Amino acid sequence: MPGEVVLAYQLGKDYMPVTGGSQLAYVLLEAKPTEMMAQVRLPLNFALVLDHSGSMKGAKLHNVKEAVKMVIDHLEPTDYVSVIVFDDTAQVIIPSMPAQDKVGMKAAIDRIRDGGGTTMSLGMIQGLNELRRYSFPNTVNRMILLTDGVTYGDSDRCRQLAREAAAAGIAIYPLGIGQDWDENLLDDIGQLSGGMPAEFIRNPADAMSIFQQQVQSAVAVAVRNAVLTLRLPTGVTPKKAVKVLPIISDFGQSVLSDRQVVIPLGDLEKETPQAVLVELLIDPRPAGLFRIAQAELSYDVPIANLVGERIREDIKVTFTTDPNLAAQVNARVMNFAEKANAQRLVTRVLDEYKRTGKVTTRLAPNVTRILDEETQAALEQISKGQQISQEQVKSIGNKTRKLTQRLDDILP
Repeated sequence: MPGEVVLAYQLGKDYMPVTGGSQLAYVLLEAKPTEMMAQVRLPLNFALVLDHSGSMKGAKLHNVKEAVKMVIDHLEPTDYVSVIVFDDTAQVIIPSMPAQDKVGMKAAIDRIRDGGGTTMSLGMIQGLNELRRYSFPNTVNRMILLTDGVTYGDSDRCRQLAREAAAAGIAIYPLGIGQDWDENLLDDIGQLSGGMPAEFIRNPADAMSIFQQQVQSAVAVAVRNAVLTLRLPTGVTPKKAVKVLPIISDFGQSVLSDRQVVIPLGDLEKETPQAVLVELLIDPRPAGLFRIAQAELSYDVPIANLVGERIREDIKVTFTTDPNLAAQVNARVMNFAEKANAQRLVTRVLDEYKRTGKVTTRLAPNVTRILDEETQAALEQISKGQQISQEQVKSIGNKTRKLTQRLDDILP
């Protein structure tokens, strides 16, 4: 049944000049459930896997417990939930069950105490075990994984568990609270599982709103297992593919091949488009209208028992000898490109700083101008050879991947 999802595209330039050389084309593709899916509400299958090691003592653990109780309050009786805590061991506080005895569940949360070290893989193993009990084709299967520290000696095991989660249709959404957690590991866990990079809880008081966002995101899922494929004709070569909504995330070379680009999008949420910016290198063409790609979106609609639905869109560009037409650009597409490039360059600076404690790359004004003042000041500090805190490092990474959530500063 068509009509559950809309697939739309925009080009950086609808008209490209006739030249003797190859040219770069920007293609922005957006996928979003339609109004037809507005009332869909799939059952949730949640596991909350929480660090309760000694470093969580005080405000961090208190606020996380209150946030978890809020999550329980927002669940329907048809949803499933489990709660696991870990230090250097792991314990199932609430085994996976329908969210019906909310009073009893919240009382169990109140009994959680801090103590011990941090071995995150043990919590992840228990969380996956609980999620598998009620993992059905129509459930939104998610692990919320929270820590405030560095796990000891089991980072590779955590990454492998993330891959196993992906194979089981379970997405992991990591949360880092405070400044001492390993953002590279948590980002990897989220992305390897098909979830999201780590979300930063900068202050314990922010835990409530971050957990609320996690619930809202899961409740909004209407379409599952979305995969975007671009098939390319001879003379068109893919150079890069970057997710630009809801966050910026470079897919790397693994999604690119000679004649196609295959991008797993996973869950599609109501009201929240997923958008991908693809760079294509196009060989010289004479004047005229040419198809430079065919986009296909495949997806499942569990509520309607639909599997492998497909919609297609031909992507066409006009080559012209008219310099006025060739000079026109789509400001929205180029704004996405500008912000994706800024995020890539800032990430490169941060990676160098984390490796060496200094930076050799200077960011151009056209990059820094789209960053907030706090981020600009911190980057200026490290460019002068000064140090910044781990909290600032995490904040910069978290904020720059969200640059495209504000497109109000369109290019002049």
